[in-house]
Amino acid sequence: MGAFDRVNTANSANKSLLTEGIYGCMQGPRLETLAEIKRLQQDGCDVVGMTGMPEAALARELKLDYAMLALSVNWAAGLGEKEILMSEIEAYVKEGRGFILEVLISLIEEL
Repeated sequence: MGAFDRVNTANSANKSLLTEGIYGCMQGPRLETLAEIKRLQQDGCDVVGMTGMPEAALARELKLDYAMLALSVNWAAGLGEKEILMSEIEAYVKEGRGFILEVLISLIEEL
């Protein structure tokens, strides 16, 4: 199964997926500040997170195919006018668990 087929499998769950872009990794665990987000935007980052490294760099060094399946649980931390509450993040995680499970089961079945 090629990478394109795997994206189609994930898309079949009817969720919004980013299939390419530039990932900016921040050290956490904490939410990013407005200044950090603006800097990462200036650097060309499309998505910011804490959990996408060092695996991607190691896979590239070994010339291994690599993809990350992750939930975006705090859209625009630092950019919004109101504080992001931990209860909101937890709600996104709870909602996304089913999506992640569905995608993983579909991928395993296709292998």
